[in-house]
Amino acid sequence: MVFKYNERSHFIYSVYENDDVHNSQQFLFDGGEKRIVKLREKQKAEVKSALIRAGEELFGNKGFTETTVEEITAAAGVARGTFYNYFQTKEDLALEIFYETEGLTTEQVDDFFATTLGTENQIQTIITIAVEWTLRKPELFLVILIEKMKRGSTPEHANGTLFRRLITEAFERGQMAGAVTRERPAQELAHDIDGLYVVHMVRWYHYGKQGDLLSILLAAVNTYLSGAIVKQKISY
Repeated sequence: MVFKYNERSHFIYSVYENDDVHNSQQFLFDGGEKRIVKLREKQKAEVKSALIRAGEELFGNKGFTETTVEEITAAAGVARGTFYNYFQTKEDLALEIFYETEGLTTEQVDDFFATTLGTENQIQTIITIAVEWTLRKPELFLVILIEKMKRGSTPEHANGTLFRRLITEAFERGQMAGAVTRERPAQELAHDIDGLYVVHMVRWYHYGKQGDLLSILLAAVNTYLSGAIVKQKISY
Protein backbone atom coordinates (compact mmCIF):
# COMPACT_ATOMS: atom_id res chain seq x y z
CA MET A 1 0.00 0.00 0.00
CA VAL A 2 1.37 3.39 -1.02
CA PHE A 3 0.15 6.78 0.27
CA LYS A 4 0.19 9.70 -2.17
CA TYR A 5 -0.63 13.35 -1.42
CA ASN A 6 -2.46 15.52 -3.94
CA GLU A 7 -1.61 19.18 -3.28
CA ARG A 8 -4.55 20.59 -5.24
CA SER A 9 -7.30 18.59 -3.58
CA HIS A 10 -5.63 18.14 -0.17
CA PHE A 11 -6.52 14.45 -0.25
CA ILE A 12 -4.40 11.46 0.60
CA TYR A 13 -4.76 8.54 -1.74
CA SER A 14 -4.06 5.07 -0.44
CA VAL A 15 -3.25 2.83 -3.39
CA TYR A 16 -3.47 -0.91 -2.97
CA GLU A 17 -1.41 -2.83 -5.45
CA ASN A 18 -2.22 -6.48 -6.03
CA ASP A 19 -0.94 -7.93 -9.35
CA ASP A 20 -3.20 -6.54 -12.08
CA VAL A 21 -5.78 -5.13 -9.61
CA HIS A 22 -5.37 -1.51 -8.50
CA ASN A 23 -7.84 -0.12 -5.97
CA SER A 24 -7.72 3.36 -4.51
CA GLN A 25 -9.49 5.00 -1.60
CA GLN A 26 -9.62 8.69 -0.73
CA PHE A 27 -9.27 10.06 2.77
CA LEU A 28 -10.05 13.63 3.68
CA PHE A 29 -6.84 15.30 4.74
CA ASP A 30 -7.59 18.93 5.65
CA GLY A 31 -9.88 18.35 8.62
CA GLY A 32 -13.08 18.54 6.60
CA GLU A 33 -14.27 15.22 7.94
CA LYS A 34 -13.89 16.46 11.52
CA ARG A 35 -15.87 19.57 10.64
CA ILE A 36 -18.66 17.43 9.20
CA VAL A 37 -18.76 15.34 12.38
CA LYS A 38 -18.90 18.49 14.54
CA LEU A 39 -21.68 19.89 12.35
CA ARG A 40 -23.69 16.71 12.73
CA GLU A 41 -23.18 16.73 16.50
CA LYS A 42 -24.31 20.36 16.63
CA GLN A 43 -27.41 19.56 14.58
CA LYS A 44 -28.25 16.61 16.82
CA ALA A 45 -27.86 18.77 19.92
CA GLU A 46 -30.14 21.41 18.40
CA VAL A 47 -32.84 18.83 17.58
CA LYS A 48 -32.64 17.34 21.07
CA SER A 49 -32.88 20.80 22.61
CA ALA A 50 -35.92 21.60 20.44
CA LEU A 51 -37.64 18.39 21.60
CA ILE A 52 -36.89 19.20 25.24
CA ARG A 53 -38.23 22.75 24.93
CA ALA A 54 -41.37 21.57 23.10
CA GLY A 55 -41.98 18.81 25.63
CA GLU A 56 -41.51 21.10 28.61
CA GLU A 57 -43.94 23.68 27.21
CA LEU A 58 -46.58 21.11 26.23
CA PHE A 59 -46.30 19.18 29.49
CA GLY A 60 -46.73 22.43 31.38
CA ASN A 61 -49.66 23.76 29.34
CA LYS A 62 -51.52 20.61 28.34
CA GLY A 63 -50.38 18.02 30.84
CA PHE A 64 -48.06 15.05 30.56
CA THR A 65 -50.71 12.40 29.96
CA GLU A 66 -52.62 14.39 27.35
CA THR A 67 -49.52 15.34 25.34
CA THR A 68 -48.63 13.02 22.46
CA VAL A 69 -45.31 12.35 20.77
CA GLU A 70 -46.82 13.71 17.55
CA GLU A 71 -47.57 17.02 19.23
CA ILE A 72 -44.06 17.24 20.65
CA THR A 73 -42.36 16.58 17.32
CA ALA A 74 -44.71 18.96 15.49
CA ALA A 75 -43.90 21.73 17.98
CA ALA A 76 -40.19 20.97 17.61
CA GLY A 77 -40.44 21.04 13.82
CA VAL A 78 -39.19 17.48 13.23
CA ALA A 79 -40.66 14.21 11.97
CA ARG A 80 -42.39 11.89 14.44
CA GLY A 81 -39.77 9.17 14.05
CA THR A 82 -37.01 11.61 14.98
CA PHE A 83 -38.27 11.57 18.58
CA TYR A 84 -37.17 7.95 18.99
CA ASN A 85 -33.63 8.75 17.90
CA TYR A 86 -33.28 10.61 21.19
CA PHE A 87 -35.88 9.21 23.61
CA GLN A 88 -37.56 5.84 23.89
CA THR A 89 -40.58 7.17 25.78
CA LYS A 90 -42.18 10.40 26.99
CA GLU A 91 -40.91 9.47 30.45
CA ASP A 92 -37.33 9.57 29.15
CA LEU A 93 -38.00 13.07 27.86
CA ALA A 94 -39.50 14.10 31.21
CA LEU A 95 -36.38 12.93 33.05
CA GLU A 96 -34.17 14.82 30.59
CA ILE A 97 -36.17 17.99 31.25
CA PHE A 98 -35.65 17.51 34.98
CA TYR A 99 -31.91 16.82 34.80
CA GLU A 100 -31.39 19.78 32.44
CA THR A 101 -32.33 22.05 35.34
CA GLU A 102 -29.46 20.66 37.41
CA GLY A 103 -26.50 22.23 35.65
CA LEU A 104 -25.03 24.17 38.56
CA THR A 105 -21.27 24.61 38.47
CA THR A 106 -19.02 24.03 41.48
CA GLU A 107 -18.52 27.80 41.69
CA GLN A 108 -22.29 28.39 41.83
CA VAL A 109 -22.70 25.81 44.58
CA ASP A 110 -19.85 27.34 46.59
CA ASP A 111 -21.36 30.78 46.11
CA PHE A 112 -24.72 29.55 47.41
CA PHE A 113 -23.22 28.20 50.63
CA ALA A 114 -21.03 31.28 51.05
CA THR A 115 -23.99 33.65 50.83
CA THR A 116 -26.63 31.48 52.52
CA LEU A 117 -25.43 30.92 56.07
CA GLY A 118 -26.59 28.37 58.63
CA THR A 119 -27.66 24.77 58.01
CA GLU A 120 -31.34 25.39 58.72
CA ASN A 121 -31.43 28.43 56.46
CA GLN A 122 -29.60 26.57 53.67
CA ILE A 123 -31.97 23.61 53.75
CA GLN A 124 -35.05 25.82 53.93
CA THR A 125 -33.79 27.81 50.93
CA ILE A 126 -33.09 24.66 48.91
CA ILE A 127 -36.58 23.37 49.69
CA THR A 128 -38.16 26.71 48.76
CA ILE A 129 -36.45 26.64 45.34
CA ALA A 130 -37.51 23.01 44.80
CA VAL A 131 -41.13 23.79 45.69
CA GLU A 132 -41.18 26.70 43.22
CA TRP A 133 -40.19 24.27 40.44
CA THR A 134 -42.72 21.68 41.62
CA LEU A 135 -45.59 24.17 41.71
CA ARG A 136 -44.91 25.21 38.12
CA LYS A 137 -45.18 21.61 36.88
CA PRO A 138 -46.77 19.41 39.58
CA GLU A 139 -47.90 16.61 37.24
CA LEU A 140 -44.55 16.51 35.47
CA PHE A 141 -42.73 16.40 38.81
CA LEU A 142 -44.89 13.46 39.90
CA VAL A 143 -44.13 11.57 36.68
CA ILE A 144 -40.42 12.24 37.14
CA LEU A 145 -40.60 11.17 40.77
CA ILE A 146 -42.22 7.84 39.87
CA GLU A 147 -39.72 7.22 37.07
CA LYS A 148 -36.75 7.93 39.34
CA MET A 149 -38.12 5.51 41.93
CA LYS A 150 -38.63 2.82 39.26
CA ARG A 151 -35.22 3.22 37.69
CA GLY A 152 -33.08 3.95 40.73
CA SER A 153 -29.69 5.60 40.43
CA THR A 154 -27.95 5.70 37.06
CA PRO A 155 -24.24 6.00 36.16
CA GLU A 156 -24.92 9.56 35.00
CA HIS A 157 -26.60 10.50 38.28
CA ALA A 158 -25.10 8.06 40.77
CA ASN A 159 -25.16 10.60 43.62
CA GLY A 160 -28.82 11.41 43.19
CA THR A 161 -30.54 14.61 42.21
CA LEU A 162 -29.18 18.10 42.68
CA PHE A 163 -31.69 18.51 45.53
CA ARG A 164 -30.23 15.50 47.35
CA ARG A 165 -26.64 16.58 46.69
CA LEU A 166 -27.20 20.11 47.99
CA ILE A 167 -29.01 18.88 51.11
CA THR A 168 -26.17 16.41 51.71
CA GLU A 169 -23.57 19.16 51.40
CA ALA A 170 -25.53 21.41 53.77
CA PHE A 171 -25.44 18.66 56.41
CA GLU A 172 -21.76 17.91 55.74
CA ARG A 173 -20.82 21.56 56.20
CA GLY A 174 -22.99 21.71 59.33
CA GLN A 175 -21.29 18.64 60.79
CA MET A 176 -17.82 20.06 60.09
CA ALA A 177 -18.86 23.27 61.85
CA GLY A 178 -20.20 21.30 64.81
CA ALA A 179 -23.74 22.57 64.18
CA VAL A 180 -25.24 19.22 63.12
CA THR A 181 -25.20 15.91 64.96
CA ARG A 182 -22.62 13.36 63.82
CA GLU A 183 -24.68 10.43 65.04
CA ARG A 184 -25.63 9.67 61.42
CA PRO A 185 -23.84 10.38 58.12
CA ALA A 186 -24.87 13.48 56.18
CA GLN A 187 -26.05 11.29 53.29
CA GLU A 188 -28.57 9.55 55.55
CA LEU A 189 -29.85 12.85 56.93
CA ALA A 190 -30.31 14.12 53.37
CA HIS A 191 -32.13 10.91 52.49
CA ASP A 192 -34.61 11.65 55.29
CA ILE A 193 -35.25 15.18 54.01
CA ASP A 194 -35.70 13.82 50.48
CA GLY A 195 -38.21 11.31 51.84
CA LEU A 196 -40.16 14.02 53.65
CA TYR A 197 -40.33 16.01 50.44
CA VAL A 198 -41.63 13.04 48.45
CA VAL A 199 -44.24 12.00 51.01
CA HIS A 200 -45.71 15.45 51.54
CA MET A 201 -45.60 16.38 47.85
CA VAL A 202 -47.44 13.20 46.80
CA ARG A 203 -49.97 13.62 49.61
CA TRP A 204 -50.55 17.26 48.63
CA TYR A 205 -51.02 16.31 44.95
CA HIS A 206 -53.43 13.43 45.55
CA TYR A 207 -55.55 15.46 47.93
CA GLY A 208 -56.29 17.99 45.23
CA LYS A 209 -53.29 20.28 45.84
CA GLN A 210 -54.99 21.79 48.87
CA GLY A 211 -52.99 23.95 51.24
CA ASP A 212 -49.65 25.65 50.86
CA LEU A 213 -47.09 23.01 49.88
CA LEU A 214 -44.13 25.09 51.02
CA SER A 215 -45.61 25.70 54.48
CA ILE A 216 -46.48 22.01 54.82
CA LEU A 217 -42.95 20.94 53.88
CA LEU A 218 -41.13 23.52 55.99
CA ALA A 219 -43.18 22.57 59.05
CA ALA A 220 -42.26 18.90 58.59
CA VAL A 221 -38.60 19.65 57.87
CA ASN A 222 -38.27 22.06 60.80
CA THR A 223 -39.62 19.39 63.13
CA TYR A 224 -36.99 16.99 61.77
CA LEU A 225 -34.20 19.56 62.02
CA SER A 226 -35.01 20.28 65.64
CA GLY A 227 -33.56 16.86 66.39
CA ALA A 228 -30.62 17.09 63.97
CA ILE A 229 -29.33 20.54 64.79
CA VAL A 230 -27.02 20.72 67.77
CA LYS A 231 -28.42 23.12 70.33
CA GLN A 232 -25.93 25.49 71.88
CA LYS A 233 -25.86 25.36 75.66
CA ILE A 234 -26.52 28.68 77.30
CA SER A 235 -24.46 29.42 80.39
CA TYR A 236 -25.64 31.92 82.97
